[in-house]
Amino acid sequence: MRRNEFLVLLALWLSGDALAIVAALNVAFDARYNLDWLPLIEKLAPITERYLVVIPVAVPVWLLVFAFNRLYDRRYTLTGLQEYGKVIAACSAGILVLIVLSFLEPNLSVSRSWLVLSWIISIAFVSATRFAIRRIVHLARRRGYLLTRAIIVGANEHAKAIARQLTPATQSGVQVIGFADDYLPIDSRVLGELRVLERPSALAAIARETGATEAIVVQGAIAWESFMEIITRSASALDALDIKLSPGFYELMATGVTLSQDGFVPLLALEKNRITGVDALLKNALDYPASLLALIVLSPLLLVTMVFVKCIAPGSVFEPYHVLGAREKPFTTWKFRTHYADPARRTVDYPLARLLYRLGLDKLPQFINILRGEMSLVGPRPIPQARAGIYQEWLPTLLTVKPGFTGPWVVGAREVQSLEDEIRLDLYYIRRWTIWLDIQILLQTALRLFEGVRPVTQR
Repeated sequence: MRRNEFLVLLALWLSGDALAIVAALNVAFDARYNLDWLPLIEKLAPITERYLVVIPVAVPVWLLVFAFNRLYDRRYTLTGLQEYGKVIAACSAGILVLIVLSFLEPNLSVSRSWLVLSWIISIAFVSATRFAIRRIVHLARRRGYLLTRAIIVGANEHAKAIARQLTPATQSGVQVIGFADDYLPIDSRVLGELRVLERPSALAAIARETGATEAIVVQGAIAWESFMEIITRSASALDALDIKLSPGFYELMATGVTLSQDGFVPLLALEKNRITGVDALLKNALDYPASLLALIVLSPLLLVTMVFVKCIAPGSVFEPYHVLGAREKPFTTWKFRTHYADPARRTVDYPLARLLYRLGLDKLPQFINILRGEMSLVGPRPIPQARAGIYQEWLPTLLTVKPGFTGPWVVGAREVQSLEDEIRLDLYYIRRWTIWLDIQILLQTALRLFEGVRPVTQR
């Protein structure tokens, strides 16, 4: 991202936050003193002069608090839920500043209920403003603005995996312009239209010619001498470039890493689970209530389907599937049988079975697996135990999360032409997971069902 573009984005953040804070504090004032329906709040006449001082003072103070919480740092904004978590923390800190101010200066003491309302409303207003700014940034990126131009140093498989993950640039904010590599001939094609631009030793010259502001160095993909030269020159000749290091095992990882300081030695610690903490709480808050509600609402349909299957194709109504769950823990999931029970006709679908399959009705019993904690509403397609061997290369990544009732293989059905395509979509989902991505996939799944589209590839 160019400096002038960042300044525009910074101005957008500051003005948006300031307006959201002013609006929140004033709405909280009106709610506190002008509404009669608020429970447990005594109706009082406000000391207006105090609020005329406190509200204008609060705005610059809160913006400073936001800055200390890194809400104007590109590394912590525009992607994921981390930004909204920082908004909650910053608004809470802003309220604490007002409380301290009221203690230090009694003449500026304000209503406690106003403080509580201000806290709740400010979180809502600032979060909404930040969401709107994200939409603006996304539209700007589609037009080629607010993008960070990056060079990937190295051109092995790990470097290619990073380039794929950063595509499309409208989502990641990083536009890969090419590779710098020690081994491939200059101008040779590496991935799509991306080529080897030069040797790593010419990184500074490439940056000047292309306008790149970031270099992603893949350790192990270039000669050791080139790697050491980049590290030693990063504070001088490469000062105009942000140097980022990839450990070289990116393609094998699905979990995140945290920086650990052991005896003053910086080390990367691998997290055990891909979705942890608040993220896991949010995913469970979506899975369990939604699945329970679905079972209750769809219980008549479940009963009708059971009777239909029993009458059309006598025999067992359900068919078990032995699959692998998170951390390779095996479990059994059930589906409505869509073929004749007679072993001699096992591969023959009974009448209207295709309709059950296309509408997803055969999978309705899997809501029980979700309530048992074995599956999630959204996730990778469950892997059958009997065929786990052909996924050995991807199992460590695919099984870091629970398999899903629906997932990217459903919404991306038109893109799935092979098993590799389906796995690529699953890996993209795992590495880019947010609660918003789950909600998006659920909505897209509903649209696909109305269209009658469901993938024909099976694991």
